[in-house]
Amino acid sequence: MSKVNTIKIGYKTYRIEKPLEIKEISAEYYGIASHENATITIADKLEQHDKNHVFIHELLHAICARFQMRELNEEEQTLDLLASGIYEAIIDNPHIFLMEDI
Repeated sequence: MSKVNTIKIGYKTYRIEKPLEIKEISAEYYGIASHENATITIADKLEQHDKNHVFIHELLHAICARFQMRELNEEEQTLDLLASGIYEAIIDNPHIFLMEDI
C-alpha cells in the first residue's frame, strides 16, 4: 500500500510533507498548514498517534482557510480540542468512517 502524500480540500490539493523538524518556525511547532503553498507539514520525529493528531489539527486550519473562517483559524486551543475529539472518534469508531451503512 502506498503512502498518501496529498489531500484535496475544496479546489486545492495539499501536499503532505514530513520533515524531521519544522525548522522555519521553531522546534516547538509540530505542524503547519499553508493555504498559499497548498502544503500540510508534519514533523516526522513524532510518534504515529501524535502525527495523526497534528495532521487533523492542520487539516482543520486548511479547512478554515478554505472557507475564510479567519477568527476560528486563529483559535489554536479550540482547533486543538476539535482535533482531539475528531481523532478520538476516528480511533474509537473506525467502522463509521468507511461510510457504509450510515
